Amino acid sequence: MKAKKGIDFLLWAKLKDGNIEALGKLYDLYIDDLFRYGIQFCSNKTEVMDSIHDVFLNLYKYRNKLADTNNVKYYLLRSVKNQILKKGKGKLQIQAIDDNNLFLKDFSASAEEEIIVNELKNERAYLLSKSINLLSKKQRQGLFLRFNEEKDYEDIAIIMNVTVQTSRTIIYRAIKSLRNSMLLHMFFLVHFFY
Repeated sequence: MKAKKGIDFLLWAKLKDGNIEALGKLYDLYIDDLFRYGIQFCSNKTEVMDSIHDVFLNLYKYRNKLADTNNVKYYLLRSVKNQILKKGKGKLQIQAIDDNNLFLKDFSASAEEEIIVNELKNERAYLLSKSINLLSKKQRQGLFLRFNEEKDYEDIAIIMNVTVQTSRTIIYRAIKSLRNSMLLHMFFLVHFFY
């Protein structure tokens, strides 16, 4: 645990200096913790992952303004929680009293904001699809079994005729490849459009 803490401080400092590899290493170091924590606030796995990716995009985008922290993990956990809660406010529910009746009224984002959000989702889906097509056949099969069919690693190993450790490695490498591809795209978006 102490080794992890020392590493994250070093990576934090490198990130503040603009090192994108440090961003990826911080992601690797904490992705499991962030996902487990985020799922407590939102049961939609895709929304949790989108919020985590948004946090990492913002870390890089605002790297020059990042404060020093004595607990990188806590900073990231808090940022993911805030991002999830912020996204959850796309539809604000307000309770109002009308005579003796209690009712809920939904307020939605403007039409322009909804179009932008949909375009961003479509862009992410397109990039993810493109990135998935670059994976090997085994990696695509492993991801499909793990996330679409919700198979555990033991079942995946049997289906793919490999060891359990190999099934874990195939899926880990596929996810790492997808993540790097998406982070690279986010880097270019931030670098060239902001």
